[in-house]
Amino acid sequence: MARTKVKSGQDPVFDETFDLDDIPPDVLTFTVTIMNRGRRAKDAEVAEVTVDMTSLKSGSETEEWYNLRGVTPIGEWGSIRLRLRYLHDLIMPMEEYSPLKELILDANLEVVRALAELRHSDRMQLATALLRIFRFEKKEAELLSTLNRMEVEREEETSTLFRGASLSTALMDVYMKSVCTDFLHSAIFPTVHKIIESRNQSCELNPNKIESTTEACANAEFLLQVLDDITESIFMSSEACPRTLRYVCYCLQRIVMQKWPNERFVRTRAVSGFIFLRLLCPAILNPRSFNLISEPPPPAASRSLVMIAKCLQNLANLVEFGAKESYMEVVNPFILKNKERMVVFLDHLSSVREKPYPDEERVKGDPARDLAIVHLLCETSLIDLQTMTISEK
Repeated sequence: MARTKVKSGQDPVFDETFDLDDIPPDVLTFTVTIMNRGRRAKDAEVAEVTVDMTSLKSGSETEEWYNLRGVTPIGEWGSIRLRLRYLHDLIMPMEEYSPLKELILDANLEVVRALAELRHSDRMQLATALLRIFRFEKKEAELLSTLNRMEVEREEETSTLFRGASLSTALMDVYMKSVCTDFLHSAIFPTVHKIIESRNQSCELNPNKIESTTEACANAEFLLQVLDDITESIFMSSEACPRTLRYVCYCLQRIVMQKWPNERFVRTRAVSGFIFLRLLCPAILNPRSFNLISEPPPPAASRSLVMIAKCLQNLANLVEFGAKESYMEVVNPFILKNKERMVVFLDHLSSVREKPYPDEERVKGDPARDLAIVHLLCETSLIDLQTMTISEK
């Protein structure tokens, strides 16, 4: 059983995600029940919809409207939109997957590369399964650095490097989110907590959202102070970053410098594209999803966090604000002051030259479930995989 938060209004949106694992095979339906809060804070069932799981296709995601049926036959209750992903796992004993496991872990990563091309829409599911398989074998560094290298080899322009949705970016996203909790707590949590607690002060600079010049000056002063604090915290926290991730960043710096030797800041921007664009800034924007806080921040605090992330991203890109957002130009002296420190920080973070023994907590159990997921993806793409093999020969 799972329960959403209470919502009010004509068209409420419930944004929670619920994972219901290991459902017994004799359970064929699930029911979504709509509750209404009464005068004495007692909840009463008013409408429901029952979904037949046998009508859902295994492994695919659906999103559609379901008509609600009232608990009492009086009145119309409208409908509710549900996004569902149903997975029917057939998990064999671990030894049955040994040949597949050997193929997946092969140093050339041929199976991984083939699935990356064929299962683009399932890349997050594929990335999660592959990462767990490689982490069981303590080979995540090889997986991440090899796929990053392949993406660099395919790319022609540094401006679009790792900006698209690919298996390599999905793997880095999943990996960083799973191992960087301590790093995030060290680097950004004090500032995020401060912003949430600062109910009477804002970082807003947009003149369309500010009532007076006095307020604009106070907000700018507060924002610049917050930026000084959070950058100092980030710059001092590189040792809290997992050493395996730091080694992957070192490998990334090395390959981009080999491909673009005349690009002065390519090594900085390649690493900042992951550490800031895909980790620190998303965690600032949505600290709840990174397990930094338990409740969503208030709207005013959320807007301040947006402003902070926006400024940090420009600093990480080594770019000042221009005329397009002239009201942000007050932040440019901060960016100019910290550009060189940003380069030094990212170089130090990427200074682990020898592949370390993975220092993060090992995954639990065995990879049979993850191998079953990869097996299912291979099975549903069998004809395409065979065609690729024939064409390569």
